Amino acid sequence: MKTLTDDELIAALSRELSADAANAGPLYFRLSARLRELIQQGLLGTGRPLPPERELAQRLAVSRQTIRRVVEELASEGALTVRQGSGTFVSGRLVEPLTELASFSDDMRRRGLAPGSLWLERELAAPTPQEAFTLGLSLGDRVVRALRVRTADQQRIAVELAVVSAELVGGRADFGTSLYDAIRRHGRAPERALQRVRAAVADARIAELLHIDVGAPVLETERHSYSADGRPVEWTRSTYRGDLYDYVVEMRISASGT
Repeated sequence: MKTLTDDELIAALSRELSADAANAGPLYFRLSARLRELIQQGLLGTGRPLPPERELAQRLAVSRQTIRRVVEELASEGALTVRQGSGTFVSGRLVEPLTELASFSDDMRRRGLAPGSLWLERELAAPTPQEAFTLGLSLGDRVVRALRVRTADQQRIAVELAVVSAELVGGRADFGTSLYDAIRRHGRAPERALQRVRAAVADARIAELLHIDVGAPVLETERHSYSADGRPVEWTRSTYRGDLYDYVVEMRISASGT
């Protein structure tokens, strides 16, 4: 994926400042949101230095305090890294919005990273009672369980266990490299999802698979995906490295306020 030059970055931020200026909120908020979006889209490569604060302030016609606040906010999220005496750099930490449903592979490609999988297990089996309840299956139905380590540019990011009705992948455990592509081919694409995220620490098995220390911080997610007609599609539980992955939620104050 092509990354933006400094001039293209400045132009993108300038357009954000000129659009709907009266109703779009504070300058730092608009700049933070746009810069965060560019990083999430992979348009600013990992490790890439940002122009100096002084240059950004001059070219965007805003105060250095505004630029500093933008940098501090994105650095606190892990999207930017500030190195004293060296400058500000796009971080290798991955930031994912919780309001958007995308496969891991699509998400990584959008960031300009090469997604990969280290398959640990793929099996066709009878569902457990919890799997049958979660996926709306009946006695005698089958599921496919897919356990793998997810990678980005060959770096281990997460351990993922996905469970789907075997019917949705043609009754085969060897459905290919992309679970979502296999599901789409069989006519029930996920359209929405409920996802729970919680903080945890790595046990011995997770530590070994992700090449981290036992007790290192991780993020555990549980996702229930549904088709457009509301039928269950997928139940996935994942464990992400806490030092490489963030989830970000954008919220708006309700009309009544508080």
